[in-house]
Order: sequence, then C-alpha cells, then structure tokens
Amino acid sequence: MKKFFVAGLISAFLAQGAFAQEALRNAVDSNNWKKVRKIVDSGEMEEVYCGKMSAKNASNIYAKVFKQMPDEAFAACPSQFSYGFGTKVCGMANAANACTSVINYLFADGVKGSGKALKTLDEVAKVATKTKAFGKQSLVSVDTTVWKPCPKKGAARTKCLAQCKVDANSLMAINHDVDCKKNPEQMVDKTIKVYKPSPVFAALRTGLTEGFWKAPMSVAGTYAAYTSKYAKVLSIPDTAVTGVNYVKTWAAKHKAAKSSLPGGQLFRFCTAWKGKVDPILSAEGFSTRCPVFKNFVDKRDKQVYKVKEIGGVNWFVENLNYDAKDGSMCYDRDDGNCKTFGRLYTQEAAKTACPDGYHLATDADWKKLEDYAGGSREAALKLKSNGSDDYAFTAMFGGYANKSGVCTTMGDGAYFWTADVDTDSRGKARTMFASDKDVGSITVDPSFYLAVRCVAGAE
Repeated sequence: MKKFFVAGLISAFLAQGAFAQEALRNAVDSNNWKKVRKIVDSGEMEEVYCGKMSAKNASNIYAKVFKQMPDEAFAACPSQFSYGFGTKVCGMANAANACTSVINYLFADGVKGSGKALKTLDEVAKVATKTKAFGKQSLVSVDTTVWKPCPKKGAARTKCLAQCKVDANSLMAINHDVDCKKNPEQMVDKTIKVYKPSPVFAALRTGLTEGFWKAPMSVAGTYAAYTSKYAKVLSIPDTAVTGVNYVKTWAAKHKAAKSSLPGGQLFRFCTAWKGKVDPILSAEGFSTRCPVFKNFVDKRDKQVYKVKEIGGVNWFVENLNYDAKDGSMCYDRDDGNCKTFGRLYTQEAAKTACPDGYHLATDADWKKLEDYAGGSREAALKLKSNGSDDYAFTAMFGGYANKSGVCTTMGDGAYFWTADVDTDSRGKARTMFASDKDVGSITVDPSFYLAVRCVAGAE
C-alpha cells in the first residue's frame, strides 16, 4: 500500500511540473511577465523557457537560475543569456564553460556584422580577462615528434642512417634542413609538457584573431582594435592584425615575394584604416592604392551609398536600404540588420526601389559582372565579403525572408533580386554562399524578400 502511495505522489509531482511548464510557455509567449515571474518563483517549472523574451527581461526573471545553472541556462536561452547575463557569468570563476559558450556565441554574431554583438563582446572580454581563474594556464601532455641526432656508432647508428634518408624526404622535413651525411638525424616520438590557456582565454584569442578576416569589412577595424586592446593579457602573437602597422608587414612580405597585393585583403585594410593605408603602400614602392568610390546621396532619405565602376558598369557596392513601406522589411524586423545588410524587398517593390538615375540590376547586368569576375563558377570568390572581394563589391550574407516574413540563412547566404522574371512568372535572382565559390542563378517566388543592388542608368 505504501508503494502505491509513494508512486502516486511522484506521479502527481511530475504532473504538476508538466502543468507548470506548459503554463510558463503560454505566459512567455503571451508576454504575461507577472505570471512568468510567479511560476519561476514557485520553483515548479521543469526547465527554463525564454521564447522571444528580451535579454534584459530574461536575465531579470531568471537571475537565480542563470547564476545557479549557467550551462543549462545557456543551452536553453543562448541569445538572452549571452546578451543579458554574459558580463555576469564571465565574472564567475566556476562558470568557465558557460562563459566560453557566451564568447563563442557573440563571436558568431559578430562575424555576421552585428554591432550589438561586438559591443557586448567587449564588455564580456573586459570582465573575463580580469577573472583570475580564467587567466591560469594548465600544464598538459602533448604527443609530438622531434629531430634527434643519430648515435655515434653501432647497429643503432646504421639503423638511424637508413631512417634519416626516409625522414629527410618526408613532409616533416619541409621546415628542417637535414644532412644525413654530415649531421644525420631521425624523427622520434616524444611527449612534451606545454602550457595551455584556459578555454575562456583560448576562445577570446581565436575569435579576435580570426574575426578580422571573417567579419564584414565594415566591422574589421573594430576587431583589430579589440585584438590590440587585449593582445597583452591574452598573449596574442605579433603576427595577428592589431592595427594599421600590420599593413606595412603585409606589403613588405609581398614585395619580397615579388607578388601583387591581393585586392580583397587590401580593401579590408582600406576599410578598417581609411586614409592611412595608401601612404604605407607608397613608402613600400607599390603603385596599388585603395579602391576609389563615388558617393551617391539618395535624395529621398539622405542615405549615402558607395558606387564603384566594375567592368564598365557603375554598381552600388552595398545593399539598398531605402524603406519602400509596402514590400520591404529588415531581417527579423531588426533595424540593426538593415543598417548592416540593407533592407529585403519583394520583387515588385525592388523594381521601383532604386533611386533616380539607377535601376534594379537586371539578369544581363549580373551576367556581365560574373563574366568580368571570371565566370559564374568562380565569380563569388571575387565578389563576396569573405572571399578575395577583388572589386570591392562586398556581397554580404544577409539572408532572405519568405512571403510570410520568416527570415533565414543570415550569415550563410546572400540573395539578390534581378529585374527579370522566368517564363512561369517566378522572379530571377542571384545567390552567393559563404562556403561556395560560384554565383547561383535561381528563380524565386516574387513575394519573397531578397536584397537589392542598384546599377547606374536606365534599365
């Protein structure tokens, strides 16, 4: 009888928890914050649920849970936890895993061009680098191979001489001069002890040093500034991009190799340090200079766009951001995304969105651009923001929205309307993806929302 009674209590408790969890979801989804707080304070919920709560709201309501179970809280609410609680968790010595997760999450948003992510990242890094527990390195064993001189005599030397010839022709000898006649050596396995930074410091160092090259050019300078700011405490090597002085090293390297300057890298430097790059190139004897743009002011809203001639055609080299009212939107309806990636338009709105003197790029305009950049199969490498971007076209991965306004693929895909339609009345569009080198030509439901590039002249 007692067993049945206990089982009944457990079942009732589980049912109560499930009921509270459902009530929590309903309250969050209906923005009933008073009820949400009541359920959370009762302790009856089974797990954290944030839905579309703001970071500030979530960090206030779930403050105790976030602090007591940071790993679980991040898993349940990565965005709210990172933006609302990141600076607090990275000050908690026992929360290295959660802090590392926050840093990686913010870097992922940062390389998509999010100014909010970079600002939060700076605040998080400031706290994390002052948390003593995260600054401690651990001594770990690493298996490696080292070069060891051959024995002076005997069978061991004979065997070593034979092995020396094999090792000297291996890939491991690329950076090591081996003379098997005068100074015979062989490679041997060895376990060494090395100091390894904490996961938090490792995440910060990797994110900062890689971010300059991965992020949109518009925020590359911010990454370089942060790298310089935290270089000493994170032991960031001198070879990382920490400021405009890196350009001198970069130019000297290409000068010594007698190679031309990669256009995309140069443009990234020019964007990060306007006006400071050309004098360095001149001092190194290069005739190459930063790309020259014309500035076009849209009289309708006073926004300024960069225009560049590519293959004899004047292109907007950034996405249009004119609010067409009907038929346009920001990704996730976030104005910050419009500022970074431009607006998204239906094809009908796109056809009339470009300012006077410009038109929505046609299928023929895109074909001419692709041919100029080496053909559609290779063109994306020279046109996208994470490629060489040789012509400063800077296609950014701002994603798209379906006809219901549901947004997707930001950070992975760039989608552009053309002014043309297919035989089945679907709109023609171009695509570029972060991981591909080709420019795709697709047809899309004209009520979907894609980005717009404008071209000078009448259509």
